[in-house]
Amino acid sequence: MAEQVKHYFARGNTAEGLHSLVESVYQGLSTIYVVQGYPGGTATVLGRLASAWTLRGWNIELIHQPLESNLLEGIILEDAQLGLVDGDAWSEELNPEGTEIRYIDIRETLDTEKVAENSETITTLESEISNLYGKAYETFLRTLRIHDEWEKFYIDNLDREVMNQLAEEWGDDYLIPQLEEKVGKEIHRFLGAATSSGAVDFVPNLTDKLQTRIFVKGRPGSGKSTLFKKIANAALDRGIDTEIYHCGFDPHSLDMLIFPELSLAIFDSTAPHEHYPVREGDSILDVYELAITEGTDEKYTKEVAEVKARYTSSMKESTAFLTEAKRVKDELRGIYLDAVDEEALLQRTESLLNEIDTLVSEITSAAH
Repeated sequence: MAEQVKHYFARGNTAEGLHSLVESVYQGLSTIYVVQGYPGGTATVLGRLASAWTLRGWNIELIHQPLESNLLEGIILEDAQLGLVDGDAWSEELNPEGTEIRYIDIRETLDTEKVAENSETITTLESEISNLYGKAYETFLRTLRIHDEWEKFYIDNLDREVMNQLAEEWGDDYLIPQLEEKVGKEIHRFLGAATSSGAVDFVPNLTDKLQTRIFVKGRPGSGKSTLFKKIANAALDRGIDTEIYHCGFDPHSLDMLIFPELSLAIFDSTAPHEHYPVREGDSILDVYELAITEGTDEKYTKEVAEVKARYTSSMKESTAFLTEAKRVKDELRGIYLDAVDEEALLQRTESLLNEIDTLVSEITSAAH
């Protein structure tokens, strides 16, 4: 079994469209392999590599596709400071300082004549997928505007002084620097995503090895994200490394902070990523009880129910467009996989595996 396998997303289907945190996720690596391929092929290669490496006791990060969370679009081998990324998720404009970029092209494993025979169908399917994504993002934005209505009931009844005090007190109680004069590093990720099968999150996986987990409860607009932003700033100012996890629906909102050096996490534990304490070290922080005017829920019961119903309906409509996009993408993937030389793809994967294994061995030997 691997020492630690982390799961998360680097991109998200959000109300702002396809939002990427890839640049932050892959920062500081010594080597990045960009795998240029085709629908179905790249995920197959990454899946096989991940399966091989998770059996070796390495620390590994598996970065999932935002449309289909069972598929990968990236891998990071932490100890070797080495990463792989699907070419569709990478921008050639990215040029991380001190990082060697190696491009791997697996398109040579395709029968180009078979692909050419289906060129018109491929173009039609690609256009259909693009249109479905556009409709999904348009509907997500409409859903976010409904969510804004929902938040207003609580924003108007929020005691900001209490929340400011909470941020200060929480920082003093938990954010104790481990080393003097250290500069805090920040990395940005998504803990979850709006996928073709609905909301998916990896909170349990990302936090299960931490000693302390703070489950933040509240309502939309009760100041959770603002609290996280203040805590993150305080941590970085104190030289504490901070993993910052953005909301997969609204990327400007924060859902979780992890402080690896402190074995500590604080996260929004409300729907659609609702979790509850299950072990020692877990506790609940209810910001509704602390900072929202008493009786707000009761005062706006009918109004909140109406907005929530519209929000739920709109979110289902958004997800339906992604579900349809996946169906069309499956059809597109099928065309490419029918044109694949399976043996050639397997050999290309084995060659890449051996190349990276050798590189990892050299890096770890040099480190010791």
